Amino acid sequence: MQRENGARPRQHPSSAEGCTHIELPPGKIVVQEAPHFFCDTNNLAEMLLANRGRFHREEEQRIPKRGIKILHLVRDPFSMAISNYNYHSQDPTPEGWVRDKTRDVCEKKVFFGETLAELLLPTLVSPGVDFDKPPIVTKEGFDMLYDKCNHLFRAQPGFEDESYYFHLRHLDPSHAIKLSTLQQLVNGGDIFLMANNIIKLNQIRTIQSRVNELNQGGNTMKSKYDKIQILTMSLSDFTHYPRRSTLKYLNFVYGNSLSRESKGRIATQYENSFIKRAETGDLHITHGNDNEEMLRNTLLNDMIGKYLNNIASVVSETLVAEMSEKDYLSQVALAVGGQ
Repeated sequence: MQRENGARPRQHPSSAEGCTHIELPPGKIVVQEAPHFFCDTNNLAEMLLANRGRFHREEEQRIPKRGIKILHLVRDPFSMAISNYNYHSQDPTPEGWVRDKTRDVCEKKVFFGETLAELLLPTLVSPGVDFDKPPIVTKEGFDMLYDKCNHLFRAQPGFEDESYYFHLRHLDPSHAIKLSTLQQLVNGGDIFLMANNIIKLNQIRTIQSRVNELNQGGNTMKSKYDKIQILTMSLSDFTHYPRRSTLKYLNFVYGNSLSRESKGRIATQYENSFIKRAETGDLHITHGNDNEEMLRNTLLNDMIGKYLNNIASVVSETLVAEMSEKDYLSQVALAVGGQ
């Protein structure tokens, strides 16, 4: 199995149906940054299993995939927001776009005639497969977040014509973290998009479970959903437990087709590489900054915290559901031991 070099950059939905088209060539590991899964669950499953696009030969495009494996990396939304703020407010900033004075970071983005909020709300208002869970955010909530963003961006004397980066550097940190998080919620949309994608993939797994229950009851039912295997992992696990997390990833992707020795060697290499990057000050590794507690409390005590908490619940529930009994007992042992 081969891996593509580097992650594919984020792509906007490829049609009005509302899903980023992800080409998954047979035998390759594809890394896709922040896909947009706005389409319904059935269309999402069909898109993932289709052999279409420039990476597939003509004869392959007529044959459905035998199966795919999806590793979905997620984050605690508070940590995600704080990391985003610390990353973009660095001096010098690693991202050129934040200096663009023409860019409105509170703008309502439109895809195929629909705003980001309109595309996300069908999933986020009814996040459960059986529509039995409270909304993550409502239309009124989105409107309030947009309003709050506009009250922070270019609203103070001296800030009217300044860039997003100027705001991050010169606003009081308690206001700058709010603006940064609002941009990530309603303009870039990454935090709400993460919740949306978790829910969509969970819906696929719920359908899988129902098919399996029917089969155990004596029915024989084949489903395209059985061809999709999904593992959700926390990105923080790869920073706190790099070797163990890499082994979990390798076991999921390769199973018994890769030897235990090879997996151990790769996991150790990743751990050593990560430690070296952290020690040399890699700009993408922003965890553990001194301001984290203050920034987290600022968000918790603001209306923004309500929506981040709702998303945190979705993330937590999904990760707990992923844990094997062995993983669970290990986490309990760590908690009891205070390590």
